Amino acid sequence: PTRYVDCVIPVNNKGKESISLVYWLLAREVLYLRGTLPRSQPWEVMVDSFFWRDVEELEQQEKDRQAAAEETAAPATADWGQPVGDWADASAPTDNWNAPADAGGW
Repeated sequence: PTRYVDCVIPVNNKGKESISLVYWLLAREVLYLRGTLPRSQPWEVMVDSFFWRDVEELEQQEKDRQAAAEETAAPATADWGQPVGDWADASAPTDNWNAPADAGGW
């Protein structure tokens, strides 16, 4: 099957980003071979620039991030609309956790 093929590069093609990584490696190697990029200098192009992204999916992720940011910015309220009190409030009743359990209620 490789009769008319000059070069075969065995790679993993099962993963979502594996083909993109191979394109990134090949593009970097071509720049090295052309002499455009010296091997002593790192390539500034990130590998995720070669990943395909659905524009609608990116927009939905951005909307989700904005909604999450707005949700965390809003003050916490109880179910009936009253603000939630301070959990470290000293006036809250404290129970003795070392006391024996009341067995009469069961």
